[in-house]
Amino acid sequence: MNFKIGLCGLPNSGKSSFIKLTSEADVLIANYPFTTLKAGEYSFFIFSEELKKLHQITQTPEVIPDYLILVDVPGLIRGAHRGEGLGNEFLSYLRKGNVVLEIVRNFENKEVPHPEGKVDPLRDILIIEEEIIQAEKEILERNLKVLKKTNQKEKIEAMEKILIQLEPFKRMPEFDEILKEYNLLITKPWYLLVNGEECDLPSEVLKTFQSVYFLDVKWEIEAKEIKDLPKKFNEFSNKFRLDLNLIQFFTFTKEITQEWFIKRGSSYLEAAELIHSDFAQKFKEAQTLSLEEFLELKDWELAKKLGKIKIKGKKDKVEENEIIWFKI
Repeated sequence: MNFKIGLCGLPNSGKSSFIKLTSEADVLIANYPFTTLKAGEYSFFIFSEELKKLHQITQTPEVIPDYLILVDVPGLIRGAHRGEGLGNEFLSYLRKGNVVLEIVRNFENKEVPHPEGKVDPLRDILIIEEEIIQAEKEILERNLKVLKKTNQKEKIEAMEKILIQLEPFKRMPEFDEILKEYNLLITKPWYLLVNGEECDLPSEVLKTFQSVYFLDVKWEIEAKEIKDLPKKFNEFSNKFRLDLNLIQFFTFTKEITQEWFIKRGSSYLEAAELIHSDFAQKFKEAQTLSLEEFLELKDWELAKKLGKIKIKGKKDKVEENEIIWFKI
């Protein structure tokens, strides 16, 4: 599915390393600011444990994980809204995301200088907040002048309310629908990833984000090459997916075992459309089995004989970790 995550952070916070970890993309990682020279989009593959277990049984020639899309922008620095560093021009790319994942640094490395001279996650979060607020203020004030000329009362009222309340650690999702065309960052859901050691953050900071994660990105990259080392990346990926309100389901044929993501509450007709438009147009029914039951029985036909297969209609809702066969 075309679900985009805008990546936000100061230079040398580990955004490029995070992209390498999540996508295995050949991105340039360097120990100086502005490694990312223009916004890029990368695939964030989530090869879930459930998909691995399913493939151990199906043994198909191909196994395909689903992915999210990371939208990367150059690191912000203090004063970006005034044109410092690379300025805030790249925030327009960040606005393309359905959500924002903010990455802040909490690791020491003399070879990787911090743009502020010292590692301090809370200070970095505050810098980003100030830059975002100033960028939002400029957009709101500019568009408010236009709206007042056209007398669009509902939008005018919404923008004026936001401007009055605009401050660090304040998000206003209630205005997202009415001001959707402006793609405001403060109406989007924000998530926080602390790259490095765990740390305590004030409650007012924590409530700004839908979820807060701690992950040592450099360690996870190195650990991928060594078997039997404890790794947190898979755990993080699955939790992040669930926090985004996405559920996973599976399909398989003789050739392919595949994982799919869809918004929680979606129907089987929407799931069929996700796979192929023909599946939705010719939809008759969905035959489903929980992954847990399939892992126990290891045979779809046996599950049928035992009456374990459920028949679902177009409007029924897809459930987490279902295997689905669409009859057309």
